[in-house]
Amino acid sequence: MGSMSQVVTTTNLPMYSIQTFLKNYILVAGGGGSSKTGIANGFEVFKLNRDGKTITMTKVIRYDSGPNVIMNCCTNISGNTVYIAANENDRCRQYMADIIIEPTFHDGKAGKEINFKITSGDSLLTDFSEEEPLQRIVKINNDGNLMVTGGTDGCIRLWDFPIVKSKDTRPLKEYKCHTKEIDDIDISPDGQFIVSVAKDGKAYHWNTVTNVCSTLIHPDPDYVKQIFKRCKFGVIGNKPIFNIYTIANGPKQKSYLQRWSENNKIIYELLFSEPTSALAVRQDGLYIAVGTMYSGSVSIHEASNLKMIYNVKQAHAMFVTGLEFLNKDLMPDMKAAVLSISVDNRVCLHSIPSIKLVPYWKMLIIIHFILLLFYFIIFIL
Repeated sequence: MGSMSQVVTTTNLPMYSIQTFLKNYILVAGGGGSSKTGIANGFEVFKLNRDGKTITMTKVIRYDSGPNVIMNCCTNISGNTVYIAANENDRCRQYMADIIIEPTFHDGKAGKEINFKITSGDSLLTDFSEEEPLQRIVKINNDGNLMVTGGTDGCIRLWDFPIVKSKDTRPLKEYKCHTKEIDDIDISPDGQFIVSVAKDGKAYHWNTVTNVCSTLIHPDPDYVKQIFKRCKFGVIGNKPIFNIYTIANGPKQKSYLQRWSENNKIIYELLFSEPTSALAVRQDGLYIAVGTMYSGSVSIHEASNLKMIYNVKQAHAMFVTGLEFLNKDLMPDMKAAVLSISVDNRVCLHSIPSIKLVPYWKMLIIIHFILLLFYFIIFIL
């Protein structure tokens, strides 16, 4: 079986954000905005099911966020609660999805299913722009005790997490360097580094321990016209260092996928013939996924050299808004598997099967059979 793409589910929710949690549960968020379009706002949780080669997604629960369209969100699990941090205009709203184990009975067999009870929690004012304040991105570190936000005022803020209003609601730290609204932020798995990109065309690498800021600068002066769109950290084996990956849109409708070293030196670069809109890096740092603007295409790349190993044109009818790698344990027979979303209401799965190697003993039998065949042809016939 070759590489494949399939629509695994649809929803009437135009989607802008996607998260995976609990191995095979997927959260998508979005909406139609505050106008009376008849399109709701909020998020939905799906369970990804696999029966042999058949993959489906079953809706578990939907939560309506009222007039607020969710453009960015992040999840973190603590105990039996899934915390969801999501934008609410210039604020960050915290939702709690309590995990509920429900008994089931199918085909004469008793079992258990996971469900969720979702409640709305406290919120924080995270963006202080005087003109059009808006939270543009939120991330939570792996330990679940630190939240990072960025918005239209160009300031990166670090907060205690989970959000508790009774505590001091001032940010732990503020990094002011971008002059325009922030497009993306990522925090390293150990929480010690942040990378940020904004509409001012700048990309910054922050050390949260020393508070030192360094700039990602392309050595070619012709690249000054490029605008970074997305940024992600990628681990390097078990080493406590991280590569940085960016997508940047330049003049003449060109775009670039870029790999930077921990010291902000560009290592590899791959040219795209159209603007890109989404970026994801697998948790083990081995693969990268990229989504495009015009053709709604999705590609998967080897992180080591950015080599493209999968590409599907028009996976979506509109620009790709989000990408998320699936857990390796869930897809053990796949080299890589990615979910993609768009405002076209479709969730698509893109997968690359692993190459199955012939066992050593089978190879010996095949070789002996071939040798016997040659012997029969040469000496008997």
